[in-house]
Amino acid sequence: MAKKNIFAQRRKKDLQAEAWFDRNNDNIPLEAFADEHEKNQIGLEMMDVIRRKLKAQRLYRLWRNVAAAAVILLTTSIFSYRAYLASPIGSSGQVWEHYAANKGEFKKILLADSSVIHLRPGSKIAVAKPFIQQTRQLKLESGEVYFEVSHDSAHPFLVSAGPITTEVLGTKFIINNDSLSSDIRVSLLSGKVAVRSQKAQLGVLLPNHQLSFNRHTESVKLENSNAYSTENWLNGEYILEDVSLKSFAKTFGNAFSIEVRFKQETLEKLNVSIQFNRNDNFKAILDQLKLIHGLQYKIKDKEVILMR
Repeated sequence: MAKKNIFAQRRKKDLQAEAWFDRNNDNIPLEAFADEHEKNQIGLEMMDVIRRKLKAQRLYRLWRNVAAAAVILLTTSIFSYRAYLASPIGSSGQVWEHYAANKGEFKKILLADSSVIHLRPGSKIAVAKPFIQQTRQLKLESGEVYFEVSHDSAHPFLVSAGPITTEVLGTKFIINNDSLSSDIRVSLLSGKVAVRSQKAQLGVLLPNHQLSFNRHTESVKLENSNAYSTENWLNGEYILEDVSLKSFAKTFGNAFSIEVRFKQETLEKLNVSIQFNRNDNFKAILDQLKLIHGLQYKIKDKEVILMR
């Protein structure tokens, strides 16, 4: 039935076209319409078709622009989020408050969330201002710091140290970011922390674990370590394992407010392992270097010269 209706409509159109051609004379200008009423009627129909097409085109262009804007917004959001993950924390106009512990100074800082950080001599740290935002952000610029973090699951505690970031909710841990050392070390005393670089997550630490990240090779070493307890760290215990003599000299000098120099520059790269306390007699520590590594020293006022 539907096909018969279509054929009938087509036949009607054909007959109308034949009648139109029969009405026209090839020798006079073309008159396409039988009368003025037909002309007006067809004109109205043509305008109605044109309006519908223009409306459809406008809607298409509108939706096309909306879709394009949505794609741009989504793309921008994705790249912004990736850039945030890949960049050091607080790189987008964040204001920082800086703290430093001078030579011989062991500094304690109470943060706005009741967390406490302890800076060893020569350490520098920056704290986001305001501190409590979506996250609690800090930057360990140099040195060794002990963190006692108040638990707050709604505001993760983030500490960046060079290319790595340590994230916690509430725990106790130590980060050593000695610029003279190849490794950045994160040592966990209690709780749990996650450590990541700009590229990937490096590991999750449990108590008495230590993660070492090599600045140059970007290799990661995760190992058991119970070298420090809260008590001995806060009491000024230093445990230096396989560090350069230059790194030892910096740590030793900061702890005892002494300037350490080398008579032979080649000594700077000598690796040493040594343990001492800030309450020790510093001459006794130098005697350890003399006994174990065959080093000689000379003291003049507040200056120590190491030699062979």
